Amino acid sequence: MKVFIGTDTANLNSRIAKRFGHAEYYLIYNTESKDYHASPNKEHNEKHSILTEMIGKGVEAFIVGNIGPHAFSILNKGEIKVYLARKMTAEEALNKLANNELELLAEATIKKSMHHN
Repeated sequence: MKVFIGTDTANLNSRIAKRFGHAEYYLIYNTESKDYHASPNKEHNEKHSILTEMIGKGVEAFIVGNIGPHAFSILNKGEIKVYLARKMTAEEALNKLANNELELLAEATIKKSMHHN
C-alpha cells in the first residue's frame, strides 16, 4: 500500500506536519517494499492538486496531523483513508498504522480551510 504523509523534513524521522496542506515535505511510503520518496511541498496553497495527483498514482492512505474540510472532501470522494497522527514522527505513525493504532478520520479535524472559500 502507498501512504502519503506531510512532514517537516524529508525523512522518516521527521515530525508529522501540524497541518497537512502546509507541510514542508511530502513522503510517499510503500508499506510492502519499505521504500519512500520525499519531495518538497511546492504548492503551499488551497488548490490541493497534489491530492488528486497522488490518488491517480495509487496512494491509498494519508497520514495527517490536521486536515481542513476542502482537502478532506477531495480525499473522501476518492475513497482514500485518512489517519490522524499528532506529535509523532513519520516512522512512529507508520508503525502505528501497521498495528491498526491510528485513528481513521470520518471528518476534517479543522472546521474551516485557511485560504479556501
